[in-house]
Amino acid sequence: MQNSRCKMKQHRPRLLVVGTLSLALAAHAADVGGLMRQGNGLYARGKYDEALSRYQMAEVLEPDATAIHFNLGNALFRLGRYEEAARELELVMIDKKPARRANAMYNIGNVAFKAGQLDPAIKAFAGALVINPNDKQAKQNLEFCLKKKQEQQSQPDSSKQNQQQQQQQQQRQQQQPQPQQGMDKSQAERIVQAVEDKEKEEQKKQRQAGGKRQVEQDW
Repeated sequence: MQNSRCKMKQHRPRLLVVGTLSLALAAHAADVGGLMRQGNGLYARGKYDEALSRYQMAEVLEPDATAIHFNLGNALFRLGRYEEAARELELVMIDKKPARRANAMYNIGNVAFKAGQLDPAIKAFAGALVINPNDKQAKQNLEFCLKKKQEQQSQPDSSKQNQQQQQQQQQRQQQQPQPQQGMDKSQAERIVQAVEDKEKEEQKKQRQAGGKRQVEQDW
């Protein structure tokens, strides 16, 4: 910044304020970056509780940073706190980077599946493919969930033990990917739309049923 020679003294206080602000911002950014690096290191060592604590501290400093919400969601997922994980990952969907949105949507699918919510998992994996049609893991998980959905429809009385076995099978398939047919973006979009339509239909039925119960209580 250049100053007029004849008014150099008049500009000094402003320069000091700007300089102090710049230093404060730099220190703030360093604090956030340091907390994130600490959290990532702890996460890599499997110390998810401690990693979560670092991410939460970073969130206080940068509450709107999608990268922080992404890492928070992953740590919460590892701790089995699926509902909280989903909320954090949803906040990532405003990110301008398609890759980060796709990764967040993929993780939302994993969260939903672990929570036993098959339809939301299908929707999320398909949504990840809409953003990134080349995501092979999302394709594989989506196809697995669709197959599982068909099995549930043919055997509606399946036990919880069978569901756990299927979850373990999914993990094995993720570790050893098998050849599969591709799925284009339009197919993924149709799946997302179908799940959304089903959700709306179920919500409508619940509202109607809730209204009927309310009338009965009035009597």
